[in-house]
Amino acid sequence: MEPSLPDLELPPDWLLPGAPPLVLDVGSHRGSFLLPLAEQEPQHNMLGIERQKERVIRTRRKIERLGLTNAWASRSGGLEALSAFPKDSVAIIHVLFPDPWPKRRHSSRRLVNAEFLSQCLRILKPGGLLRFVTDDLAYAKDVEKSAGEIPAFVPNENPLPAYPPSGFELTFTHLEKPIHRFAWRKVDCLG
Repeated sequence: MEPSLPDLELPPDWLLPGAPPLVLDVGSHRGSFLLPLAEQEPQHNMLGIERQKERVIRTRRKIERLGLTNAWASRSGGLEALSAFPKDSVAIIHVLFPDPWPKRRHSSRRLVNAEFLSQCLRILKPGGLLRFVTDDLAYAKDVEKSAGEIPAFVPNENPLPAYPPSGFELTFTHLEKPIHRFAWRKVDCLG
């Protein structure tokens, strides 16, 4: 049985009214995407969510060394972390190269599923963005189908900024593996 993870740690003023928009990097690994993004977009607060304690500690050391005041890393599971956020509190959620669990019998262990998408929808602000990137075609198809079944998620039509590549993206690009990219916006579908 997996040990329970501590409650989500977040700088105390990041959810207060008037705080900079909050961006999540779910599965932030060693911060290879989180830290360059925090440097590139100082107008946002960037939170990396990672299960492994040692990766969180290393990322926090890098944040301190770089003097970043808009970045933080928290130890939590992805779904557990999302459930800790208030409704309509997050501007952008990045999910980059999560473990694809490619064997059919293991696919239920995937991070991005209907429950995860439901939590993303709950915590994203209206107009908020969910971005999903993977090298696994089967996972890409499953997530695209699941997100397509949620009327409040519409494919993003706006150009996205030139995001820094994650470590996995650099690796898979070097190996010339196809990379599947998706982005959805949360819309009000009541009207």
